[in-house]
Amino acid sequence: MAGRPNPPLKDWERTDKLNVELIGYGWDERRVMVRFHLPKDRDPERIQTALRYVGRDVKHSKNWTCEFCGKPSRETHVQTMFWHHLDPPRVIVYIHYVCDMDKPHVQAGLTEYHNMMDSVNQGHLGPMPDFPPPKPSGLVYPLAGSCACCERDATAADTADMKKCSKCKLTRYCGAECQKKDWPRHKVACGQIYSVNFENWV
Repeated sequence: MAGRPNPPLKDWERTDKLNVELIGYGWDERRVMVRFHLPKDRDPERIQTALRYVGRDVKHSKNWTCEFCGKPSRETHVQTMFWHHLDPPRVIVYIHYVCDMDKPHVQAGLTEYHNMMDSVNQGHLGPMPDFPPPKPSGLVYPLAGSCACCERDATAADTADMKKCSKCKLTRYCGAECQKKDWPRHKVACGQIYSVNFENWV
């Protein structure tokens, strides 16, 4: 809002960048906080592309289970909040890992969370947006924690020998071939990541 001073910079934020925090939520209070920087002058479409890529990287970082029931997660619900009017500009991305967006308990949980966030933000979020229409019959999304490239369900098994990207320490792959194949996509955000912190993972 006009006339309101900018909040003070946090220790990780940069004045010459778009500062982004991504917070992921899973079952049993498992969370991840990913902080990264994007160019200030990047156009909105490229910003959205970079955010989607990081969101995919986070989905394939751990064997996430549904925030609302604990079943294996295959889908995500994303809410993005932009503060382009601040200097430097800021973005917060909230990702909820869920089993199936069509399930009533998932929609009820997401609605409750949205209403809580709307209350905290003094009603600025408005009513909960409509959920997307039901998925086509037979459509199944990849398991969270599977290889970020091939996305085979078998790679999400506890016995799978998965390796993380040595640079960002986030994205998992089943082998060097998949990592090399995915690099053109992954490199868009990999070098921008400042920190990755997982909470409540054993």
